[in-house]
Amino acid sequence: MASKQAGPSLLQIPVRFSIVEPGVYRCASPTASQASRVTFLATLGLKTIVSLTAEHPTKPLIHMTRTSGIDFVRSPSHPPPDFLAGRIRGIRTLMLSQIHLGTILWKPLLDWKPIQDEVVKAALEMLLDTRNHPMLLIDPLGIHQTGCVVGALRMLQRWNFASAMVEYRSHSGPSKHRYSDEQYIEIFDPDLINLPPREYLPAWFDCEDGDGDDTDYEAEDEAVAKRVADGVIPGEGEATESILGRPGEERDPASGVTGVG
Repeated sequence: MASKQAGPSLLQIPVRFSIVEPGVYRCASPTASQASRVTFLATLGLKTIVSLTAEHPTKPLIHMTRTSGIDFVRSPSHPPPDFLAGRIRGIRTLMLSQIHLGTILWKPLLDWKPIQDEVVKAALEMLLDTRNHPMLLIDPLGIHQTGCVVGALRMLQRWNFASAMVEYRSHSGPSKHRYSDEQYIEIFDPDLINLPPREYLPAWFDCEDGDGDDTDYEAEDEAVAKRVADGVIPGEGEATESILGRPGEERDPASGVTGVG
């Protein structure tokens, strides 16, 4: 009697995984019991993982880098932001280069800010350089530090604040959002960021000056709503019902923008 062959194992999408922009992903850092989620990450062909907190990388992530034949102790393939030069050299990294910003730049938070400006600055300057792509942003929950960095990116892209909050809360849900995160995104200063040479900027990033107009904002709101509805901005690794409401559903005009308030 022929033995039954085991079928291929199913891949699981990491918690709060989503596409930020082409070549840029985000998710919660997989735990030791979530090896199948790490297997999914291996299919993305990642070049850089940016860890935004001081937590040590999990064993499944370390195992993936080793089994992929990637040099485990390696500095980035090109110079990091100027103020990090010399501080990354010799740091143990993951993937082709995991920049463990949470460890390199960690210091006690002495004010209300949920994340240090230096961490956001370094993450965005690497995120906006295609030499680091494909890139993954991680933190333990995939909500707070990652949400602040992505929210700051949206401010840099001249999104309006309401649209940035729709995206932030689609990951945090109704119970895990933090006012300090939202306030940080709202007052983020885009002038902190030094852009890479134009030839290395992503095609999706418009670096032209200008404040935009209402037409730009309407198109932006429609794009965000579509991404939420399509599950591109999920809550727990799979498509969820749009937080903007069902098509045709009546809304109270006094309720304001869904997901904000």
